[in-house]
Amino acid sequence: MPKPAPLPPIQSIRVFETAARLGNFTKTGAALGMTQAAVSYQIKILEDRLGFSLFDRKPRHVELTPRGQRLASGTSEAFRLLERTFRDVHETHDNVLTIAALPTFCSNWLVPRIGNFQMAHPDLAVRIDTSTEVKDIKAGEADISLRSGYGEWDGLEARHLFKDTTAPLLPRSVVKRFGPFDKPEDLLRLRLFGPLHWWQAWFKEQGVDPARLPTRPALELETQTMEISAAIASGDAASMVTPIYFAEQIASGALVQPFEHESPHTHSHWLVYDKARIREPKIKAFIEWMLFQPMAFCLNQTEPAFPEAGKPVSTKP
Repeated sequence: MPKPAPLPPIQSIRVFETAARLGNFTKTGAALGMTQAAVSYQIKILEDRLGFSLFDRKPRHVELTPRGQRLASGTSEAFRLLERTFRDVHETHDNVLTIAALPTFCSNWLVPRIGNFQMAHPDLAVRIDTSTEVKDIKAGEADISLRSGYGEWDGLEARHLFKDTTAPLLPRSVVKRFGPFDKPEDLLRLRLFGPLHWWQAWFKEQGVDPARLPTRPALELETQTMEISAAIASGDAASMVTPIYFAEQIASGALVQPFEHESPHTHSHWLVYDKARIREPKIKAFIEWMLFQPMAFCLNQTEPAFPEAGKPVSTKP
């Protein structure tokens, strides 16, 4: 099978396409920042490569030959396609912000607030990825990642958001049915949802022998949101979860945190991004918005929710 003939120089094709539209070598030169002689030279290169004339030279203008008309139609369409492709790629890069976030943090904290960010930045489209797989920010799989860990990811900048803690939460109906819950041991009247080691740590910190707990949790699901939903449906369970995820439900009374103590974890939540891209408007805008979100409704504070900086293994998403 014969090999296709190599394309002529792209510069010559670009000059030809412009000259075909304008019908004048002088105007073509002005449009492309070239002299008329340079335009004529590029057209001659193309004609020599093809072996036929593309223009009939007139005293004040040029006219396409029949073959030149056929070529002009194809090259014009090709350049329009290239322009659309580059424009689409540029707009996708600049106008779409991709955020990777843990599912529970996303559904319980980020999603209720992201509308405010979009109202402040109407030209930006936001795409949220809640896959539990860590996205490669360097490879462009996400622009921003909201992660749980120690804040140390090679080549990436990490801004501290909040420490991870866990504590028992109860549906309001469970409190009415099985309460009061005056001391930690009272929780043993309920089924316990969530990782057993979290329950053991919390009870030990409260001065209760962890040996009094069952040998395994009554239920452990993929996300904390699922466990809370299951506890509400069951009507006889407590869930060991991260209270900040459910701050609005606590504030509304749908969920009850019967004890103030929250078991501290060694990891935290972090806002992670490629520091080489910090000057990109969409990334800068989201970081500024995220770091200064008020959370007074759940932390009884008026300071920014996420003070900048901090030191940072994954918790249940």
